[in-house]
Amino acid sequence: MDEDLRQKIALFRYSLIAPVITNTYTQSSVKEYFQEICAKQYDTPAGKKEFAPSTVKDWLRLYRKYGINGLYPKFRKDKGNFRKLSDEAKEFILSCKAEFPSRSAKSIYFELIARGYFSLGEISLSTVQRFLSKSSLPLENKSAERRAFEFEYPNDCWQSDISSGPYLTIDGKKHKTYIIAFLDDASRLVVSCRAFFEDNFVSLLSVFKDAVSKRGIPKKIFVDNGKVYKSEQMEFICASLGTILCFARPYSPQSKGKIERWFKTLQEQWLSSIDYSKFSSLEELNVSLQEYVEGVYNVSYHSSIKQKPIEKYMKHIEKIKFIPSKQEIDYMFLYRVTRKVRNDCTIQILNLSFEVPFKYVGERINVRYDPSSLDKAYIFSDDNRILDTIYPVNKIDNSKVKRQKNIKPIDFSSFSTNPKEV
Repeated sequence: MDEDLRQKIALFRYSLIAPVITNTYTQSSVKEYFQEICAKQYDTPAGKKEFAPSTVKDWLRLYRKYGINGLYPKFRKDKGNFRKLSDEAKEFILSCKAEFPSRSAKSIYFELIARGYFSLGEISLSTVQRFLSKSSLPLENKSAERRAFEFEYPNDCWQSDISSGPYLTIDGKKHKTYIIAFLDDASRLVVSCRAFFEDNFVSLLSVFKDAVSKRGIPKKIFVDNGKVYKSEQMEFICASLGTILCFARPYSPQSKGKIERWFKTLQEQWLSSIDYSKFSSLEELNVSLQEYVEGVYNVSYHSSIKQKPIEKYMKHIEKIKFIPSKQEIDYMFLYRVTRKVRNDCTIQILNLSFEVPFKYVGERINVRYDPSSLDKAYIFSDDNRILDTIYPVNKIDNSKVKRQKNIKPIDFSSFSTNPKEV
């Protein structure tokens, strides 16, 4: 089993135990919750499966003891290659599902047999089902009932979104900006907000990290289906925090009405009142943005909650869980990747070479790093311990290092013509 599949399985296992970790299950007891979820069949990264309550209970124990790393399955040979399915059969399966998303795997399976792609018994129905479960398929469009909702306490749920900001003219060139914000559902407090030149995951991560540092750990984060939120790194960070990452239905902005409404308020109260030409840098724009968020919006009366957002947030401060140290926060927000160490003792991270101790040559290692500060990275063990800190390659310094060579010194005595001189 490769590392990517192990990571996906760990995240799936976390999704089942997350309501217990965050105490958001609606059943009368944890036992009843386990019994209810184990009565279903799941499309897991390893295929369709059912689980016993004792298995899920063991996952909870492992998570509480080792964190997300405790949910990784043990290494074994990867069997999920679908080698029995021909390329033509795979193409036919995907085209059928793309044309009719509601069509079942069973009907596609029997049509494959009827069309002669394979004979009955040669390939099982479960093979087609597993192939479909691992493929990127269109979602069936179904209307859903919508109801207004509000969480009871701060940090029960945060909503997040990205909106276009003002254009800045710097050195005669126009630059588009993006504003990323996290809003607490219960108190309407903007827990963090910042403007960037790029709406990528690095930008999102810096706002998320700032929010957790200042406002504590959310039980849930509710976002849309944008690519920036769908990052597997985001799933890992949320799992490390003990946070559930929830996605709105596609083409359903109404479900994130609070954060959408806040961006409208931002437009009316801040964006429409500032003079963009006065800002000569992104930093100056962010100073103005923070003055509005912390000095105006968060401390102003909110008609929906009948009080100031900061007042409602602070009213329940005892219910909020904070991370005790900056170092712990830094570790939780590191990117996670696996790399194979080259023969020259290096690995590549974001087109930058890092030097690795010789003992790791030829091995695949777990590496974590901060994408906004590539001055160092860390090698972690499978049980979540830091093994080594590594740094970018410095070729000039390496040229000055004396390397031991396995060459014996030449014995010139055999060249002497006078035996007495030997």
